Order: sequence, then structure tokens, then C-alpha cells
Amino acid sequence: MNISHLNVGIIHSLIGKNDGVSIVIDQTVHAMVDDMGIELGNIFFLAAHTSPRFNAETNDIFWHKNDIHKAILKYFTDEPPDGFDDLIHEKANYAKEIIKQFVRKHNIDLLIAHNTSHPYNFITAVGLGYFIEELRDKGIIWPKVMVWWHDSFFERKQFSNPNSVIRKYLKYLPGVEIDGIAFINKSQPELAKKLFKALNYPRIERFFTNRTIVVPNTSSIDWEWESMDWENGELISPQLDNYNETFLRDIGLTEEIEKRNFTIEDTLILLQHTRIVPRKKIEVALDFAIQLEKRYKRDGQKKCIALLISGNSGDEQVEYKKMLSDYYQKKIEEHPNLNVLMILGEGRILSHRDIIVDKKYYNFYEIPAIVAHFGGIGTYFSQVEGFGNNLLEMVSFGLPVVINKYDVYRSDIEHLGFRFPSIEKSVLTEDLIEEAYHILTDNHIRNEIVLHNLKILQQKLDHKIIAELLKPLIIKMFTRILNLD
Repeated sequence: MNISHLNVGIIHSLIGKNDGVSIVIDQTVHAMVDDMGIELGNIFFLAAHTSPRFNAETNDIFWHKNDIHKAILKYFTDEPPDGFDDLIHEKANYAKEIIKQFVRKHNIDLLIAHNTSHPYNFITAVGLGYFIEELRDKGIIWPKVMVWWHDSFFERKQFSNPNSVIRKYLKYLPGVEIDGIAFINKSQPELAKKLFKALNYPRIERFFTNRTIVVPNTSSIDWEWESMDWENGELISPQLDNYNETFLRDIGLTEEIEKRNFTIEDTLILLQHTRIVPRKKIEVALDFAIQLEKRYKRDGQKKCIALLISGNSGDEQVEYKKMLSDYYQKKIEEHPNLNVLMILGEGRILSHRDIIVDKKYYNFYEIPAIVAHFGGIGTYFSQVEGFGNNLLEMVSFGLPVVINKYDVYRSDIEHLGFRFPSIEKSVLTEDLIEEAYHILTDNHIRNEIVLHNLKILQQKLDHKIIAELLKPLIIKMFTRILNLD
């Protein structure tokens, strides 16, 4: 089957932003265009908010932080207020109509909905479920509908006890009327099987054998690393361009280190390349910064350690940002001579470069390259991850990374052979500090690790993997009927 003529619709809350789902969406689009022959003009986007792009339509009903989604999250387990059921139904019906118009307007053949197994996209999921039911009840099997399963309500403890109103709609998260699923890690298919079984789906084994795939996060390497001289002992990193030369000044790092009588040459930048949410365990990165500064002092080196957090706050559990600030202040009070900074970059970092009035804004994707240029290191002490998009981004720009071995890392990434100094259960060790210190003070060691990780990334997690897995699934969705087991 020639799939190059298909019109593809992609649905999510955010598209083209800094979150992991947006990153996967853009990776998928590149794979469809570069490796599957689908024209960019045949790909259409429906979201609450998008970066500037062609063929994009927006509606606030799909925003994961609109009023109805805030209410759903607030009352997910608590006793719901009067009229809550009717409100959900009303909003989902509206979402259904927007999706229907979108499909008709662009003659969509394949609809790909991202993260509709997660409560943050509850109304989108239910609206899509209503739309599919309406079509199938009429015997209409077009468009084909595929979901990209990034996370789900039963993978998170906080959603483990839904109330009776919420339970009524969970059959649509993501629903069993769909034609295919792409998972992002190896543990999710078994979880999904349990859900399908609970919903009395009759073709479980056949569906999961023929209509599901596991697509790992991938990353391109967008600099000339292969032509570098990795043996000469000089720090190897992407070249810093004119636009990014002012980054450290504009995020306030230059001013803060100068207040303490340091220069950038005396400063080590640690990059926490994630959003500010509790499961990222950013407090462990702060503790790591403190221990690293002490290690430099032991060798008679006065070093300023700057923990730069590049992602945004407010997406989940907003109180975590305040907790993190309080934690930092407490550490400063406990160690009066501490030369450790915590810098929040969210005020100057977007999903793309931009200049608004007299302010420059920097591309989230490029931040690891800047930190690598200045000889920094990445921190990734996450407790829970769906896979590790931001980890791969740091690797792709030549940044060594220290990590906590979260569950999906163990099952899906560790066997690939990357070299990451690591801890377990978020407990810092002296061995980790020593290994990081040697990487940071010996360019031969650093370059050896960086080169090794770049080769692994190119060989095993290149974007071409997406097309290799996705194309056969799409063909099966359009050409094979699932009979009863």
C-alpha cells in the first residue's frame, strides 16, 4: 500500500512546545516527511496551542489547563459537585464537533491522537471517543484512528481511585474503538491489555500483536561531530553561534556570578533540561551541585556551580517550584559560604527563537549545546519517565549526563550501552561525585564518553526507527481486518 497520499491529522493539547509529547509529535512529522514519503502539506494539526506552523487549527477545548480539565483533576477522586456529569458530557460533545469539522475540512484519512489515555487530556479523549462511536454506529470505518500512548491514568498513583462520574468516562481513555496504538516503552502494552480486558474487548491478542508498536524516543544529532578531532584533549562541543552568545547574560547567570566575584571560566553549569515537576527530583540535582562544589574545594579549586533549569513550571503540581526555592534557600542558610546558584531559565526560553520588543528568547532544544560549549554537564535524576526525550537531547549535543536509574531507563535504555554515571533510588553517592568530577576535569575522559554516547545514539535511536515501526502499523490499519480470536 502506498501511504504517501494519506491526509494525516494530529491532535494534542500542545504542539511545537517544550514538553515531551510535543517533541515526539515533531519527531514523528519529520519521520513521515523524510522517511515515509508523506508531504508536509498533507499533515494537519489540531490543538489548544501550537508554535507557528502551516495547517494548524486551535481551540481552547483541547487545552489541558482549561477550566473543565482543572475541575476534572480536582474532582477525579473527590466527591464531584452537582451537574459534573452533565458538564463533562457537554464539553466532550463540543470537542467531538470540533474534531468532526477538522476531519471533514481536511479529508483526514489517519487521525493520530496523543496522550488520550491521560486525565490531563480527558475531554479530548472523551470527545474523540464520541466521534469514533458516532462513525462506527453508522458503519463508517474512515478515518482510521491511532493513539500515541505516552502516559495513562493507571500509571499514576494519584489517579488510582476515580469517583463514579469519572469512572463512567474512563472507557474512552483511550477507548477500544481505535485502530492502533503506539507505546513509548515496553511496560505499557501489558498495562493496556489489562485495560482492554476490563472493557471486555474481544480481540485482545490479535489487536496487540497486529495493531500496536513500541516506539522509543529518538534524537537526531544536529552538528558536525564526526569530523572533530576527539583525541587532542580539547573540549569537543557544538559551535556557539552569534544568537546564543548572549544566552548566559540574558538569563541572569553572568550577573549572578559576577556578584560573587567569579567569571564564566570559574563557573560550572549543570543543566536540568526538564520541566519543573516533582517527579524530576530537581532537589537531588541541587544536592549534587553542593557536593560537587565541595569536591572542587577539596582540590583547592574555588568554583561556582550554577544549576540551570531550562524547562517551564506550572504544568503539574505548581507548588513544587516554591518547594524547590525554599529547599535552595535552606541549603544556602545551612552552608553560608556555598557558591551554588539556581537559575530558572523559563522567562527567556521558548520552543523557538524569538525577539519580542527588546528581549531575545532562546530555543529550548538548543540549550544543551550552549551548556556543552561551556564545559557543563547534564543532571537527570528523574524518579519517573515515560522514556527520556530530554536525556537524549542532552546526549545529542555532546553533553555528559548524570542520572538516576528510573524504571523505564532500566527496561528500555540501559541495555543500549550508553555511559551515564548513575545512582539508584535518588540517593547520591561518593562514587557518582568522583566520576562526575573526573569527567569535568579531564577532557580526554569527557570526550571519550561523549563520543561513545553519540555513536550509540546514532546507531540505535535515530529518527529512522520511527518510520521503520510506524509505516507497517499504518499499512496494517488500512489493509487488515481483525477477526475474532
